[in-house]
Formats: sequence, structure tokens, C-alpha cells
Amino acid sequence: MRNFPGIDVAPPLRCNDDVKSGLLPAAEPDGPLHVRVRGRRLAYFGGSDYFRLAWHPEVRRFLVQALRDGGVDVAASRVTTGNRAVYVQAEKALARWMGTGSATLVSSGYLAPLVAAQALASRCDVAVWITGAHPCLRDAAAACGLPTAEVQNPRAFAAACDQHGWKRPLLLRDGVGALTGRFQPLEPWLAALPPEGFLLLDDAHGVGTLGAKGRGAMEEELVQDPRLLFAFTLSKAFGLYGGVVAGPDWLAPAIWEGSRAARGGTPIPPAYAAAVPEVLRLLRLHGFRWRNTLAEHEGLIWEALDPLEDPQSSDHLGPVFSLAATSPARHRRLFTALRSAGIEPPFIRYPGGPECGLFRFALSSAHSTAAVVCLAKVLAAECTRAPAGYRWL
Repeated sequence: MRNFPGIDVAPPLRCNDDVKSGLLPAAEPDGPLHVRVRGRRLAYFGGSDYFRLAWHPEVRRFLVQALRDGGVDVAASRVTTGNRAVYVQAEKALARWMGTGSATLVSSGYLAPLVAAQALASRCDVAVWITGAHPCLRDAAAACGLPTAEVQNPRAFAAACDQHGWKRPLLLRDGVGALTGRFQPLEPWLAALPPEGFLLLDDAHGVGTLGAKGRGAMEEELVQDPRLLFAFTLSKAFGLYGGVVAGPDWLAPAIWEGSRAARGGTPIPPAYAAAVPEVLRLLRLHGFRWRNTLAEHEGLIWEALDPLEDPQSSDHLGPVFSLAATSPARHRRLFTALRSAGIEPPFIRYPGGPECGLFRFALSSAHSTAAVVCLAKVLAAECTRAPAGYRWL
């Protein structure tokens, strides 16, 4: 795999001379907003803990107490002996949060669309994903047992429905882009969707961060449609772990009847489920202010980059943005400039992203204005110096 030179990483972890870790270790956290790299403390703009709830003292205290009160794991499927009252209570709280008839916890956010697709397979005749969709959606389409197809835009989707006679398609698409923070309006896709079809929206980066109540992209766009179903994760805006599938009241029974991944999987640890209502309480109390802070931070970034003729167009909604260097020299310059400013460069390779990697920046409501301004100045200076040296995703 190709790699730009100049990336400062630690050597592989070793258990002994014969056993190695398959991945290089990331920078170690030093509090919610910093990491420590070779003894140096640097500002952190990586990951997706948008409200730093994973570090919130009340959440951590609640988790410690929940671990004291119960086991670390249920060690069984929920359809056998692994169900607990905390799972049902968490699901009821999440359904109220989303304004849906049901919500179902699954073992990870990546698996949430797959669980939903398996549950919907008997009600659909084809699984269709949108070009550029997150890999979890393509895996969901492949795992549900339906014929699969890919479309680029609503017009192409409508034409394909007419051409192939799709009466009950399952359309899988992202909400807010995981790498780009961009969002395509839902209305054109719903207009192209046949009456008996479904649109499964994987809004992992939108739920919690967007909308008046934090319900995500559909609330931001003020869209309501009974054919619209949701998959999201608790490991981003909620600071916990696990996935969620939300929709009408019939969807939860369909999951337990039709999804092999749900029926055969071990659920999230019960302490994390027990913490869900506590996290939702904090979001109800502080979420509006936290979301406004995120929006203010985004505004600082785009204001600094305005001379570059709007590198991100008006479809940008989320708290993430990415750019890729067009040459090893430009990569080294930005990497060095960020480190010199006391910022750990969030350079990653991600499925579906550029082969040579990209810089993905994630803003948090816990970042100070000064830290965000510092980041904005570095990006503006480097991109102004060499506008052709970087490509915004």
C-alpha cells in the first residue's frame, strides 16, 4: 500500500519475537482534547467524540457504578439468555429520543445497517446503495441476500426502478458523510422511491450533532416519511459504544425474526446500555448549546478558508472535513505545519477514501475557540500558499 513519507509513527507493538500487532498504535490520549506523542502533548482533532461525552465525568462515574452492580458481559445472545432490563430501557429511551416507534440496540454502529437490511429483506426485492456510500452500507446490501445494485443520483435511481421493475427497493445511503461532513438532501431520493420501498439512512455522524433535538439529518431537513428508517451509532455523539436501528414499531420484531446478525450476536456490555438514559439526559440539558458551539467552530474554519473560494460547498453540515495532499511534498508541509503549531496531524487511511490517505479533522464542542482558530490559521496558510497542493473532499 502506498504511503506518503514523513509520517511519524511508533514501531509495531510486540508480544514476543514471533507475534506482532497487525496495526501501528495511535497516539495515546492525554485527556479529552490532547494526545501525547513521544513525550509531547499535542491538540487532538481526530476521532468522532463530538461532545467528548466519552470523557464526561458524570458518564464515567455512571459506568463505574454500573460495572459494580452487574457483570462485564452477558456472554449470550439476547434471544437466548442474554437479554437484560437495561437493554429494553435503553431502547425505549432511544426511541423517544428519535421520535420513532422502536429502537433496537446492536453490537456496533457498523453492523446496524446490516441488521436492518437483513430484517427488511423479506419486504424488499433489491438492495441499492448510492455511489460513494460508506462500506458498511455496501456490506449490508451484500449480506441481506437480495440482488444488489448501485446508483449515482435520484434520477438514475428512478430510471432503474422503471427499467427493472423494482417495486420494493431497499435504498441504502449515508446521512452526513463520515469523511466529508457533506449531506445530500433526502427529498429527491424519497420522491424517486416507490411507495412500497424503504430508505435506510445511516446517520452515524448526524444523529446527536444536527437538528433542534439532535435527531440528525432528517430533523435538520424537516423530513418525515414512513418509508424512512435509521441506523446510527452510540460511539460518536453519545460517547458510548454500540449501534442502533430505529423506525416504526414493527421494525424491532422484524429484526429479531429476520436478522441473523442480531439473533446470533452478543449485545453491547450491559453497563453501556445502562448509561444510555444518562447520556440522553445530558444531551437534553446541554445538547442545544453543544450543537451551537460546533456550528460556531465550523464557521471559524470556513471563515479562515473563505479566500480559497469556498473549498466546502453549501452541502457541508457535519463537524468533520477532510483534505488530501496532491503530492508527497505538500503532505510533508502540512504535516510539519500542524506539528509545529502543536496539533497532532489526523492523517488516516479509510475504506472509500484516497489510496494515499487524507487529513480528516473532527471538531468538538469541547475545543476552545483559540484551538480552533489555531487550526484554521494553519490550514488557511498552507492552502493559500499552494491552492493546487490540496484537494478538499
